[in-house]
Amino acid sequence: MSKFFSNISRAIGEGISEASTTTLAESQRQNEISKLEIKLKEIELKIEKNYTLIGQGVADILRKKEVVEPNFLESLFSPIQQLDLEKEQISEAIKEIKAKQADQLKAQELIQIKKEVETEIKKLKELKDLNVIDEDEFELAQAKLNKRIHNFEKLYNLKIAYERNLISHDDYIKKKSNLE
Repeated sequence: MSKFFSNISRAIGEGISEASTTTLAESQRQNEISKLEIKLKEIELKIEKNYTLIGQGVADILRKKEVVEPNFLESLFSPIQQLDLEKEQISEAIKEIKAKQADQLKAQELIQIKKEVETEIKKLKELKDLNVIDEDEFELAQAKLNKRIHNFEKLYNLKIAYERNLISHDDYIKKKSNLE
């Protein structure tokens, strides 16, 4: 009996450890994204300010009925080009972090499915050992369970499509049942 409680305690401890590690990594990524989004907003404000300066400069020249010189515009537009480059780099960094987040969530989901399948297969083996099911039933049930792992990518993409309202609930259920 003490072994039973020991196993449960260990499993709970592993689950808590895994969850806290995942939560910590997720919060660090969110913090990084927040910092980058703040920088992005600051850059956008600077760009707007520079556009306003260009507009004011051009308006002043036109009020005097003078010709707007390209050199004048280029000197005012140069900082905007640099800010556009910074904005693009930060946007790309945000995309990369979000892609890593998505990959991490996908990997966690696959690990969870593998654990569930392993648990179910252990139950099936026990049922087979107790002669509740025969070898054919065992193999059929095992193949059905393993299908969830083999079709994980398709099932995951199907779930994403459903969450984005790209397919109806009925289509989702139908396609999911074909893949499981």
